[in-house]
Amino acid sequence: MVDKDVSWDRRNQFHLLEVVAQWEGRVTTEHLQRAFDINSRTTSGGIFKDYGEVAPGNLVRSASVRGYVPSETFEPCFSQGRLDEYLSLMTRHGTLNPSFAGLKDVPAPTESVSIPHRAVLPEVLRKVVQATQTRSRLEVVYRSLSSPQGEERIIAPHTLVYSGQRWHVRAWCEKHRAFRDFVLTRMASGAELLGDALEDADPVLDANWQNQVLVRLGPNPGLSPEQQRLVALDYGMDDDQELKVPVRCALAHYLLQSLNVVWGSRQLSPIEQPLVVANPEDLEPYVFNA
Repeated sequence: MVDKDVSWDRRNQFHLLEVVAQWEGRVTTEHLQRAFDINSRTTSGGIFKDYGEVAPGNLVRSASVRGYVPSETFEPCFSQGRLDEYLSLMTRHGTLNPSFAGLKDVPAPTESVSIPHRAVLPEVLRKVVQATQTRSRLEVVYRSLSSPQGEERIIAPHTLVYSGQRWHVRAWCEKHRAFRDFVLTRMASGAELLGDALEDADPVLDANWQNQVLVRLGPNPGLSPEQQRLVALDYGMDDDQELKVPVRCALAHYLLQSLNVVWGSRQLSPIEQPLVVANPEDLEPYVFNA
């Protein structure tokens, strides 16, 4: 039974410990220091000590991984053990390691739309996370529109990405010998680690990931001048009514999708698509044609 007298701040910290430990297999003082802006290792160590007192035996110190790992009898006390909790932390912070923090000092009641993540298999996510952390090869059965029944792929994941609607992993694909995106919901159970990734899979060699392109957006010229000024206000555009967004080349098309900016032959009305791209020639190599 969890002590009801545990402060809100401590509950928030304990929640992070459990979620990261459960889904990444290890949690460290560095997670706490970055997530809660703690400068002292002694302070973060004290949080682990306090957690051990209210949830004895849940997390075990491991010298081999230089952190704490879930014990064989681990049971969530300050979290619910759901995949959504881990994905929610990554969504809020845009990174896998290790900058997670709960909402603090919210000034007014808030609510957000939560996109279901039930189709992502927990065992698959654990393997993908482990592969990204250890730079390992991962064998998966991957389903696609061209192979809906699935086919075996060997990939080397380097980053989990949330596109605004679904999760995918950026990875080196040994079949195509190129860096590609793999949607997590399309991975079947039974993923297996195969050892160290190949030299070609080094994320430094993923040019479209390492390099950025500047996306210039403006109000749709099909709108009236008054409507264009409103759109510029909505997106905080400058005096030239332009919004400049630097983005990784590999993520440019996801940015356009999230803003409902269509590409290619497909057309929407100005009301349906209030934004347009001002520099399409710069984005052409990186977006999918509609």
